[in-house]
Amino acid sequence: MFWKKANGTSVPASASPSNSEDAALDTVANLLKAFGENAFDTDNVSAHETRAECDGWAQKITVGGGKSADSEQAAGKPFKRDFAGVRRYFTAQRSHEREFVGRSLGNLREAVHAFARCLTTTVGEDRAADERVGAQLGKLVGAFQSNDSEAIRSEAEGIVLVVQEVIAKRTESQKRMLGELSQKITDLRDELQEVREKAALDPLTQLFNRAALDAHLDRVADLAFLLSSSPCILMIDVDHFKNCNDSYGHAAGDEVLRRVADGLVRIFLRREDFVARYGGEEFVVVIPDSSLHNAELRAERVLQALSELEIETGKGKIRITVSIGLASLASGDTGGSWLARADAALYEAKGAGRNCVRVARESASAVASISPPRSIIPASRSLSAGRHGRTDAE
Repeated sequence: MFWKKANGTSVPASASPSNSEDAALDTVANLLKAFGENAFDTDNVSAHETRAECDGWAQKITVGGGKSADSEQAAGKPFKRDFAGVRRYFTAQRSHEREFVGRSLGNLREAVHAFARCLTTTVGEDRAADERVGAQLGKLVGAFQSNDSEAIRSEAEGIVLVVQEVIAKRTESQKRMLGELSQKITDLRDELQEVREKAALDPLTQLFNRAALDAHLDRVADLAFLLSSSPCILMIDVDHFKNCNDSYGHAAGDEVLRRVADGLVRIFLRREDFVARYGGEEFVVVIPDSSLHNAELRAERVLQALSELEIETGKGKIRITVSIGLASLASGDTGGSWLARADAALYEAKGAGRNCVRVARESASAVASISPPRSIIPASRSLSAGRHGRTDAE
């Protein structure tokens, strides 16, 4: 496609993109990112790998990337967007996912078919055995009618042997079929449990995901007043995360998120504590029963511990800080309103310069502050990112 200038000459679209082309590129990039964010593990491709591939293609389509693009731009050649490559990748990935889901459904169908086969075989064998016993009984009745004592004795012994044999075979068959069915059910149960666990976990950090968090918050809020407990939540955001991806690459950014997740799990070791990835660079910790003072102390431990992390990369070490919004469950709170108050407190912490805690006491407007000791503020370069559209200045 060519776009016409005012003087009638034409230039390649890559040299002078129109607003509609920009919108189309943004749409393609957003579709790729959405596809990556909702990826799932298959037999040979992890969700993390799919997300990285989609992010890479989105970058190539919008701003260019890779050695070939760099060499072309260095030579003064116009940048060409590899739409055909995107289409091939997307088609191949969706085809692979469809085959994987098809195989998984096939396993479920096979378990159902195995159950049906067991029933059918049992009924068929029982019918054949019943016919055999009936035939032997007919012979015994015939012997009685003949009044031949030897024939009666012989046929009576015969029916005893037939019944014993049928019972033995039926018992053996039932044991075998029950064993096969039990194994199928065990395999299916394990597979369903694995799928259920994967559905509740974030593939990158192996923490609980947003859906699991939302359900847990509602349960805690519903039970808190009945149990007279005082739960608290921490909403944690990695400061300046965008700079990590821009300066060190997405792989380094993923490693930062994994290290933060590991650090949170080590701090919140109690079985009842619930640690989840909220999305992006944000994490949420639900403390089911704690005074606000103790929750503040644990928030300070988070500031201290995560500020001491050092993540090695090929471009140097990364040091991070976090901002935290803390909220205790207030009277009348739902899971959603409780989380919203913690989010408002986190927003206050970001606005106060980051690397600190803000506490929402009874409402989003009642916010107290905790700042970390000066000694825990890293002197080295920190990271950057906006939260859900917020700029670094926020």
